[in-house]
Amino acid sequence: MKRPFQNQSGFTLIEVIMVIVIVSIISVLAGMGLVQITNAYVFAKKNAAAAEQAQITLTRLTKEFSAIQSISAATATSMTYKRWDETSHTYKSYTLAWSGADQRIMLGEDIMDKDILMDKVNSFSLLYYDINTSVITFSLSPYPPIRQWTAVIEMTITINVYADTPLTFVDRVVI
Repeated sequence: MKRPFQNQSGFTLIEVIMVIVIVSIISVLAGMGLVQITNAYVFAKKNAAAAEQAQITLTRLTKEFSAIQSISAATATSMTYKRWDETSHTYKSYTLAWSGADQRIMLGEDIMDKDILMDKVNSFSLLYYDINTSVITFSLSPYPPIRQWTAVIEMTITINVYADTPLTFVDRVVI
């Protein structure tokens, strides 16, 4: 007589369920890892683009400031100065301004016709140092040419990038 279930091979229901649970856990962990990798890629890409834009702006301002002949008005967020214009062969007055309202740094000769150097700027500041490295505060009254008593202008730009992460860029120009 033959005995039932003798010499039968296969998996029990508990073994199959355990395999499904283990594979599900591994799949969830792998999926979370892929999401983190994707987020890190997007974060790095957006930060690199923002950093490049800030560096271009600081480089442009460094070039502008290195040609300054005199400053007629300056605050912590704006400055009006004169520099030599190669096309017209005269001194021209330029204004650099940042208004917190539209978050743009603008530069130009005319108030109505300014170039936007950078937008979405959270903060922008200018510090003016004399030869003794003490900070100078400008007012709107006329001063002698800036080269007589200022040695360095420090520019600071802060922007928010992906996930509202603040990035701060600082550059100094010797004039």
